[in-house]
Amino acid sequence: MPRSGSTFSFNVVRELLARRGTIYQEPISSAVSAVERSGSASHVLFKAHNTDDVTLRLIELGAVKVVCTVRRPEDAIASWMEAFGFQLDESIGAMQEWRRMFARLRDHALVVRYEQIDRQPWRAALRIARHVCPDASVMEVLRVARMYSKEKVKSATDELAKDGDNIVELSFSYYDRVTFLHRRHVATLVSRSAADRIGNEAVSSIRQTFQTYIDEDGNLV
Repeated sequence: MPRSGSTFSFNVVRELLARRGTIYQEPISSAVSAVERSGSASHVLFKAHNTDDVTLRLIELGAVKVVCTVRRPEDAIASWMEAFGFQLDESIGAMQEWRRMFARLRDHALVVRYEQIDRQPWRAALRIARHVCPDASVMEVLRVARMYSKEKVKSATDELAKDGDNIVELSFSYYDRVTFLHRRHVATLVSRSAADRIGNEAVSSIRQTFQTYIDEDGNLV
């Protein structure tokens, strides 16, 4: 899910796999395309907010291991708008596309909530490690979780330069080619509510749109 801690989970997986062989990684929606370009890499890793039917079928068959992060829709959308400058309607549309994919993959994935990544990143990292690399030690996982703490990510991405090394430019942002961390990746160290970011009216509109898919607390079900 966009703006739900997905880059944290990606980097936990990347760091663990890097200690267990070579990695080929891409920000792409097709597992098959990534495998075709992976050469002799020991592991193929990709990060996406949508994917194709072939990849979804491979996930359903257990051929692709998935970590999926989720967040209350209004909080994810507010963060998306704030980070990338998109309007409410297009942000809701993007999240609806993601939700349709999530409906197919959630029973075949490790689902990690943003709140756990935000408040207990070490515990989230440990769950991810057990799913992807069961042989990882607790100390190894703790080291990785500390590497991608909110404070360290904010410091690193606040200094991310558009003309720096290993930078990929998009029409609406730019990010590090290795970690996939965007500029302004962490807006503030203290999480703010969606209402504080985009207003109560926008929050009500988002909740109405996703009412079939959220519980009374606004969490995805």
